[in-house]
Formats: sequence, structure tokens, C-alpha cells
Amino acid sequence: MITPTKYQQTQVMTASPMELIVMMYDECITTLEKAEKSFEHVSDGPDRIQALNNTLLHAEDIISELAISLDMERGGEIAKNLHRLYDFMIYYLSQANTKQILKPIVEVRKMMVELRQSWQKVAIQEPAREEDAENVPLRGGILVNG
Repeated sequence: MITPTKYQQTQVMTASPMELIVMMYDECITTLEKAEKSFEHVSDGPDRIQALNNTLLHAEDIISELAISLDMERGGEIAKNLHRLYDFMIYYLSQANTKQILKPIVEVRKMMVELRQSWQKVAIQEPAREEDAENVPLRGGILVNG
């Protein structure tokens, strides 16, 4: 398990809900990049397989958290579509883990990069309001619960 530094802890504690979403995307993308790099190692030994397993499970956990953060009632069709996409990503990464194949990891990372860019744009356009920090509405009616 990775222990966050004091700087990282402070960054998380002072971030707005929108910034937290972007940070989760950043962490997932970094984790998937690590998984991709594990395929560069020639050895298919148990250590590499276990490391890849742990890395992919961490990415799946992050994606699950992103799915949980969606307000399905107020988020409308966009939230439903994101939830389905997150479910697909988790399934696809589990296939990569089970079959030890790289392609799903690369494809999920690319999707995460695109989604992160979209969330970053929304985060810049809609700064968090202190009076409503627990429920920051996003474009399209998606709601991030703080």
C-alpha cells in the first residue's frame, strides 16, 4: 500500500470536490501507466504477475470510487452513461488481469485521459462554492458528492 506524503494529504484535504475528481483520474492514469510498463519486463514470474494484479486492482478501485461519486438521480443520462463506461472499464481491466494482456490497459488509460481532460475543463469553469461544497453540480446535471 502506498502511504501518501504530508503534501499529498494536505492537497487532498484542501481540494474542492471537482479537484478531487481530477486527482482521482490522475492517480488512475498513473496506475495504468505502471501496469503498462510491467509488460516491458521479460520475466512472467509470480512477482511481476502479483505486481500487475495489485496495480490493476488499485485502478479498478479508483474507477469504482468515480462511479460511486455520480449522482444518478440528478445526473441524468450523462451520469448513467458514465456509470456504464466505468463498469466496462472495470470489466475490461479484470480481463487484462486474468488473461495478462496489455491491450485493455492501454485502451482504458486512453479513455481515462480523455475523461480527465473533460473533467479538468469543468473544474476550471465551475469553481467550488464554499456554501455548497458538499454537492457541487457539474455540467449536464452530474453531481459530485463531497
